[in-house]
Amino acid sequence: MGFIKTTFAVLGVTAGSYAVISSAMAANLTRTQRLRSEETPESVGLEYRDVSFTSRGGDAKLSGWTITPESVSNSSHTNARDTSWVIIVHGDNTNRSDARTVTLAIARSLSRRGFGIFMFDMRGRGDSPAAMSSSGYFERLDLQGASDYLVSKGADRSRIGVLGFSLGGAVALMAGSNPNNFGAVVSDSSFADYSLILRNSMTGIKRPFTFLFPGMEFMAKTIYGIDIKDISPARAIARSDTPVLVIHGEDDAVIPVEHARLLGRAIGASFGEIDGSDETIWIVPGAGHTGSFKTEPKAYIKKLVKFYEAHLGAPHRSHLTVADNSEKSED
Repeated sequence: MGFIKTTFAVLGVTAGSYAVISSAMAANLTRTQRLRSEETPESVGLEYRDVSFTSRGGDAKLSGWTITPESVSNSSHTNARDTSWVIIVHGDNTNRSDARTVTLAIARSLSRRGFGIFMFDMRGRGDSPAAMSSSGYFERLDLQGASDYLVSKGADRSRIGVLGFSLGGAVALMAGSNPNNFGAVVSDSSFADYSLILRNSMTGIKRPFTFLFPGMEFMAKTIYGIDIKDISPARAIARSDTPVLVIHGEDDAVIPVEHARLLGRAIGASFGEIDGSDETIWIVPGAGHTGSFKTEPKAYIKKLVKFYEAHLGAPHRSHLTVADNSEKSED
């Protein structure tokens, strides 16, 4: 009897420890670091407007900026139906004015070419009110809410594009896979599948924790409503017909470039197209995580403009020459 009691006690302690550790790992998915914006679009010479809106479904309040295209007056840009919009989505543990990604510089370049820009802080980040983060699972509702906000102001949904970075790139791909949400999606430095990221992180001394993965998945779904298996941009775009451009730094040490190749295969590109073409997959030599714009700034903006013009409709083309001349004068 003593042996049986001891056995059951050990099993109970083991099961309890498994549940506790799995719960802690699941809870980690809901945590993010809040960094508030230190700069505004005005710091790079852009007119903007502070806005507030809710995620689709209304579970999170969010803060954002609408930025005036230089060829549209400030009084009419938010209801100009003929404007092509780009929503910029930041990564995790940062905010809409992320200095590492230089999102404001990218916004300025696109604004000079006549695009309307919408930048916002995802839930629980930047200046958006506190809300549980979810490693992208619920954040896609934030992006869809941003699109809904623009439409409520008169924008044509088919002329709304997205540019997402890292986690924001994954959110863009997942939200953009739903039909009639966006006209085009550009994803920079996204992962292909979150389960793959988690499993690959369990190396070295963390390898023994691999057996906790099923428990973490169960706890994440049971306690927080997060389905880790569904945080899969590759699976999302495989069933989508939304035009997608994937950008990734060849030297990315945070999310390996292999994830871009997996996304390319999900889009339907051949291996030759992935490594030898930059029409749907652009792998940037020498670029690190979200560093492609810093590495190839002119080529980056040129590629974005070409892609968005093809799928959203060209914005105010008369402004392209002004933008190009302005950038030449800055060189």
